[in-house]
Amino acid sequence: MNFSDLILSQLVRKNIHVAFLKVARPLEIARYQFYFGGGSADAVLKELCSFQNHDGGFGHGLESDFHLPESTPMATSVGLRILDTLPSSTLRDEMIAKALQYLRSAFCLDRVGWFSVTLAVNSFPHAPWWTYDISTQMTPIDRNWGNPSAELFGYAYSYRNFMPNWPIDTYIEHAFQYFKQKSDFQSEHELYCFLHLYHHLSSDLRVRLEKNLQKGINSLIVIDKEKWSTYVPQPLDFLIFPEDNLWGISEENIRNNLQFYISLFEKNTLIYPNWEWASYPSHWSLAKKEWIGVLTFKYLKRLQEFGVI
Repeated sequence: MNFSDLILSQLVRKNIHVAFLKVARPLEIARYQFYFGGGSADAVLKELCSFQNHDGGFGHGLESDFHLPESTPMATSVGLRILDTLPSSTLRDEMIAKALQYLRSAFCLDRVGWFSVTLAVNSFPHAPWWTYDISTQMTPIDRNWGNPSAELFGYAYSYRNFMPNWPIDTYIEHAFQYFKQKSDFQSEHELYCFLHLYHHLSSDLRVRLEKNLQKGINSLIVIDKEKWSTYVPQPLDFLIFPEDNLWGISEENIRNNLQFYISLFEKNTLIYPNWEWASYPSHWSLAKKEWIGVLTFKYLKRLQEFGVI
C-alpha cells in the first residue's frame, strides 16, 4: 500500500517539534529524538531506567493512568513494549532480563497469568478503571484475562533465554485455548495484547490465533470517521505491526484513519487524550500532560510506519 500522497507538511512538523519538547516527559522526548532526530537508544534506556524498580518490574507512573510507584505487571508490559522496539545492547538486555524475573515472581498460578495491578494502586492517584475492588480482588481491566497476560507471554516467549526452566510453552498453549473459546469480544485492549503475542510467535504458531483475531477485529473495529474523536478502536489501533497480516482492513479505511491524524496534527499540533478522570481531578492535569506526550509520539510513529513522514 502506498500512502505517499498523504502529507504532513514541514511547517506542521516544525510546530509539533516545538510544542512536543515543551510538554512531553523526558522518556517520550528521548524516544522522539531516537526515531526522528538522530538520538540514541542509550538515551531512551537511560530515561526508562528511572521507571524500573529494584525487583525488575516497572512502576512510577510509566502507565500514566495510575501513578503507583511499585512494580505492576501492567506497567511492566509498557516497559517491555518499549524495550522490545530498541536494538539489542547489554543494558537493554539486562533490563529485559530483570523485568522477566519480576514477572516470574509475580505470576499467579491459579490465574495462569497476571493481574494487572495490586491493591496498592488505590493509595495513589489513578483513573477510576484502575481501582482495585477488594471484593473481587481485581480491577475492571482484569475481567479480560488477556490484558496484559497475553502480551506478557509474548515477551516471555521471545526472550525465553532469560527465563530458564520456565514452562512458557505450556502457558502459550493456555493462551491459545482461552482465545479459541472466546466468542464475545468486549475489550479491544485484550485484542491488542493478543496482537502483541501474535507478533512474537513463530509463523506456525501464529496460525492458531488468526481466525479469532480476525473475528474479534471485525467485531470491534470502528470505521465510522465521525466517531474517531471519541474513545473507540480505530483501524490503526489494530495495525500495531504494519508488516503483519492486515486483518482485512481496507486500504480506504487505513488511508482515512491516517488522514484523520494528519488533520488532528494540523488543527491542534499535538494529540490530546479523549478521556479524563472523574477522580483525582487535580492530578488529572499532570496525567493529561503526560498523555499528550505519549499520544503525540505514538501517532507520529504510526505516520512514519506508513510512510507518511
